Amino acid sequence: MLKKITYFSIDHPKTVILTVLVITMIFMVLFIRIKIDTDPENMLETDQPDRVFYNQVKEDFGIHDMIVLGITDKQGIFRPETLGKIQRIADEIVEIEGVIVEDVMSFSTTNNVTAEGGMLTIDLIMDEPPQADEEVAALRQAIYDNPMFVEQLVSTDGNGIAIYVPIEKKNESRRISREMEAIVQKELSDGQKYYLAGLPVAEDTFGIEMFMQMGILAPLAMMVIFVLMWLIFRKITLVISPMIVAMFSVIWGMGLLIGLGYTVHIMSSMIPIFLMPIAVLDSVHILSEFHDRYPALRNKKQTLRAVADELFTPMLYTSLTTAVGFGSLMLADIPPVRVFGAFVAFGVLVAWLLTMTFVPACTML
Repeated sequence: MLKKITYFSIDHPKTVILTVLVITMIFMVLFIRIKIDTDPENMLETDQPDRVFYNQVKEDFGIHDMIVLGITDKQGIFRPETLGKIQRIADEIVEIEGVIVEDVMSFSTTNNVTAEGGMLTIDLIMDEPPQADEEVAALRQAIYDNPMFVEQLVSTDGNGIAIYVPIEKKNESRRISREMEAIVQKELSDGQKYYLAGLPVAEDTFGIEMFMQMGILAPLAMMVIFVLMWLIFRKITLVISPMIVAMFSVIWGMGLLIGLGYTVHIMSSMIPIFLMPIAVLDSVHILSEFHDRYPALRNKKQTLRAVADELFTPMLYTSLTTAVGFGSLMLADIPPVRVFGAFVAFGVLVAWLLTMTFVPACTML
């Protein structure tokens, strides 16, 4: 019964190709709704006990995700020029939208508690950058007299300081860190360096690098498959249709994922890498069989019908079992893994459908 779709494709190639192109364009339009998620926390359900407890502790103790800015100076930070830069940097950082101003820790925003005559005195570590050498020496002494600041706000050797910047939402860490970089870069000079750290930055960097790697590796994988198939068949026209099937399978799979409102997580960014080699497998079988039978029959339509009669059922079962294998990941407890399994399974079935319709139609033309 299902073979009729292949027979229809052989008899009406232009209609099939046009239909496939229209459907592909619809899925491509859905890409404008893409939402990217690089947060590893979302590997767990929002109501997962460990995640709920973690968020509750953060709320109870007022803990926020934090970006840490480190600044080093080979000549030492306890110089009027460098201390002035540090204050200007801190003053501009607290103006960035999304920064929790009251919790920023730096020389110019953190209090130093000292005891004088039996009384506690609370003042900013550095209200204004000192200018005279005596003032710099007094500031240095006051800082190193407080063990809470050493190796927290300032390094033991006096060549580095840290500014701790809590943020309201960690998904804004990339924007905030970029603004911080811009502020620092215009202030620092030769011999002075800066470093950005903190869990939000690490997570964001990992996620972005992962997506960049997928963006590079997916075309490379496509190119390797193309070269291998060309070496096998030695005819570009035979190789083009399987490559189109692979590309369209990815577009349909990712388009449906995005269209249904799912975010593109680190896991789902790997869907194209899995789909492309799987998508060309059935096409290789069809083209190989066509390549063997055509010299004897010398008729495209008869050859394609003979190929469909021979390969339709085994290719259907292999595609179904592959789809079931990936679909079984939907039973996992990790949400992005479920999404990954579901849409790879969908892409495998799309690849089979396109192989049984689009490839014969292209071959007829």
